[in-house]
Amino acid sequence: EEAQKIIDPVLSVMMEAVHRYEGTVNQVLGDGIMALFGAPLAHEDHALRACYAALAMQEEMRRHRENLGQTDEIGVQIGVGLNSGEVVVRSIDNDLNIDYSALGHTTHLAARMQELANGGAILMMASTLREVEGFVEVKSLGAVQVKGVSRPIDAYELVGVTSARTRLHAAVSRGLTPFVGRKTEIETFQKLIERSVTGRGQIFSMVGEPGMGKSRLVYEFIHSHVPPDWRVFEAPSVSYGKAAPYFPVIELIRRYFDISEGEEIESIREKIIDHVLKLDEMVKDAIPPILALVGALPDYKDGRPRSYGSNGGQQNVLDSIQKFKDMEPQQRRRHTFEALKRVMIRESQKQPLLLVFEDLHWIDNETQAFLDNLVESLPMARMLLLVNYLPGYNHNWADKTYYTQVRIDALQSTNAEELLRHLLGHNKDLEPLKES
Repeated sequence: EEAQKIIDPVLSVMMEAVHRYEGTVNQVLGDGIMALFGAPLAHEDHALRACYAALAMQEEMRRHRENLGQTDEIGVQIGVGLNSGEVVVRSIDNDLNIDYSALGHTTHLAARMQELANGGAILMMASTLREVEGFVEVKSLGAVQVKGVSRPIDAYELVGVTSARTRLHAAVSRGLTPFVGRKTEIETFQKLIERSVTGRGQIFSMVGEPGMGKSRLVYEFIHSHVPPDWRVFEAPSVSYGKAAPYFPVIELIRRYFDISEGEEIESIREKIIDHVLKLDEMVKDAIPPILALVGALPDYKDGRPRSYGSNGGQQNVLDSIQKFKDMEPQQRRRHTFEALKRVMIRESQKQPLLLVFEDLHWIDNETQAFLDNLVESLPMARMLLLVNYLPGYNHNWADKTYYTQVRIDALQSTNAEELLRHLLGHNKDLEPLKES
């Protein structure tokens, strides 16, 4: 019974992380679990979801140890093993339940990775690394010997994630193809920048089928066509976003407050409080909902307030925090939207802002509600909201006078030929390839 009290919360932490990234927990093995990504639900980014879930497990375990008053050295630890490849899956159905399992060498090697993972570590094989390269940070452990395999295999420790949230961002380090065409879209963007800087905020919406170059256009806008006195904040959406409330908003917050991966809660808390108070003490009520979104809302169980100051003065935020905690859920939700909007608008008064929300077809309902709320106040801000999405996504902004939409289609033939010349050169032997 005592062991169960220790193990059950840990199992809950692991299973919650799996479900957050739309994986399947197919076995609970006493003091551990086995989870699948990509089956029974197929996902193109299954390996990346598994990596994010593993990192989320370790992050939640760190918080769990803090709540128990344990240290990383002597507290409860978990090890995670990852592998990618083909498996044989089967479903055994009877009157009581459905048993869904995966069999094969791939699952065997994942189990061996888990056995080699010391407490707090996440180990993966090269097959998984190939799927997620550019998105995660790893440390090579060299060739290791595992049970059931005659030859040593290369193993890697997953230590964190990069700033890349899209394949384009991951490809930047390898080098992008030359950018050609899109003159009309660039001119439209520049005109909207000019309007926005005068305090007449704008929405620039790009819609197009997959592979048409929407993300590449965003990259070129940011890196080649934004004036130097503007601040740019990207809030990427992800394919599992509908199951992760506020995901793009949280990414926006992390970038705005310069919060690094794995940063200590107290450091995050102090960054947010100090920054907001320096921005404008009149928006201090925005502090609690922002802290809540990043999991840093304090719980002063002993009733002792903490004072935070700026420029030599002290500002107590305890009342704002307590007021936020006393709100009803719907009231908290409205307060969160208003708080984020007020901070963004106040920041835009200091310097113009470009807010980038990509792949809106993946966003959750809370992020959509935040954007709807923000859009209503754009005309009074020095802010440009840049969004893109696939056909089929719907919003209610099209009737706004400050809304502009362009459709991104395939490159014109002349631009396509220019791109091919950059990639293939002028060798006549390659002309048939260009024509195909």
